[in-house]
Amino acid sequence: MRKYFASVTLLLISGMLNTAVAQHHTSVSRWDRSSAMAAVRSVNIDAAVTEIGDLGDLLALENRTDWPLPAREAAIYKFTQSLASGPRDAVAGAMMQYLSSYRAQVLVPHEDHADGTVPLFNVRGAAAGVKNGWTRSESAAEARVLLATNPAAFADEYLTSSHPAQRAGYLDELQRANPVSVQTVQTAALEQLGESPELTRLLAVTAIITADPLAARRLLTDGAGPGLASALVTLGAQNSAAGTAALLKFGIEHAPVANAALAIAAWWPALRNDAATRQLLINTLADSGLGSAAALALAQSPDIQTIRQLQRIAGGDSAAARRAQLALNIDRDSLLGKVRK
Repeated sequence: MRKYFASVTLLLISGMLNTAVAQHHTSVSRWDRSSAMAAVRSVNIDAAVTEIGDLGDLLALENRTDWPLPAREAAIYKFTQSLASGPRDAVAGAMMQYLSSYRAQVLVPHEDHADGTVPLFNVRGAAAGVKNGWTRSESAAEARVLLATNPAAFADEYLTSSHPAQRAGYLDELQRANPVSVQTVQTAALEQLGESPELTRLLAVTAIITADPLAARRLLTDGAGPGLASALVTLGAQNSAAGTAALLKFGIEHAPVANAALAIAAWWPALRNDAATRQLLINTLADSGLGSAAALALAQSPDIQTIRQLQRIAGGDSAAARRAQLALNIDRDSLLGKVRK
């Protein structure tokens, strides 16, 4: 008997789910972008957005029959975006729940895959962005207080933040902090970076502000994670050419292979006309760990001196020769054209 009731319950649940899916599929429609946008422009969605005050208004907008579907969805999307300008507590929880679970009905062909479809107005995505923005602003406010009262604890609080938007808020506020507070945060980050590579982004922000070579070198030796590459790019943009060249030399000689390779990729474009750096990378072609990274860098819009050096090395039978040939082969037509000139 118990098994009978369980089976009936499962059948009922399955039927309800299938009915919900079927209803949703009947409401979803595929549009071409130009037709959908023409439908949006056929009504005044801005006026409708200003009239939305509660969840009932949203539901009425979604179900009104005198507007084409794309216009209704565009208005809901625009209203969702407008919530970002206000605080979290100004929006009812039920309204955010509705927007966060909204299922897009107007689908258009994917720009890269015509057989696939994507929402023209991603209401759920916009709602997620609004909530992330609130979290980021709230975190920045907390960081502001912390920097004013106990900057030595800033790195610890950053580490305990569980959401990327929280950490982004902390970094936003750190960039506006006074130099003394930034230096205090940097000192704490340097002490903990070895055991907590999650501090890479934070240390990079302080290093850019303080222009401290020690902090930049520690990023090269102990930094890790997805934030390191962008941190190195930003450091290179803020630093002098001589300072970046010195950091690159240090990275090649002392940093882990992965970090040194990121530094080569980040900094070579700005240093390609520096003869000493060019020679450094030419010499690095023989390195078992970094030779390929050096070859890839040297192949990027090389000048005539670089091309001729690569040609001389490529004539041998060493690892460096093979990597020099690799650099020459990456864009052979372009390189040969430069040689002929």
